[in-house]
Amino acid sequence: MKSLDRRAFLASAGAFSLVTFPQFSVAQTCITNGLPPFLPNRLTVDCASRHNFSIYRRNANYMGLAGCVSMTYVKTKYGAYPAGNLFLFPWLKKSGQALGAGKNWGSVMPLDLTRTTAAAPIPNWRMPLDEYFLRYRMEAPVASFIGFRADGLFNLQVSRRPWFTNVTKLADKHGIGIAWTSSNLNGPWFGGARWIPNTDDCKGNGWRKLIIDGLNQASVSGCHA
Repeated sequence: MKSLDRRAFLASAGAFSLVTFPQFSVAQTCITNGLPPFLPNRLTVDCASRHNFSIYRRNANYMGLAGCVSMTYVKTKYGAYPAGNLFLFPWLKKSGQALGAGKNWGSVMPLDLTRTTAAAPIPNWRMPLDEYFLRYRMEAPVASFIGFRADGLFNLQVSRRPWFTNVTKLADKHGIGIAWTSSNLNGPWFGGARWIPNTDDCKGNGWRKLIIDGLNQASVSGCHA
């Protein structure tokens, strides 16, 4: 009986570990929202996102960037966007908030891949940044996106964690830090994990490479959409 009890305990412990840490499950279902699998050869980067990246570079002490990728064709209140587009939109740090709500940062949101309209940065971090952008700026269906956050380079201790990456040099010869986590967007696309995996599970490494390449595109001045 003791041997049976021990085997039962080990089995239940293994099951608990898979429930608690879904990103490490060996035989998981990656996509749980009913949408088809998707991994493009390269991301498009709309003109608004390129413009916002340029604004971020000039004001990195005051803001960071919320990032999203459309996983399907998306139609919002303001426009339509293809699957595989990288969206970048600024959020204000406390130093940026201190300059007042009336400051015009020049940030924009996309109406399509080339047209833009003025849109104020995300004012604070009271809700997930990617969701704020999608819900209150784009008015887009959040289930059709994955998300991340970009900011300055992280310190060594933070950058060693698997859900952070430091890219030491983009095409504009400056670095950027990427936090691969999203409170609610990533789970339905990556087997329940809140962060885009740093392995081939659910094509995590492939998505990381695509997003870094998209940031490289955005860092080049001018719009080539």
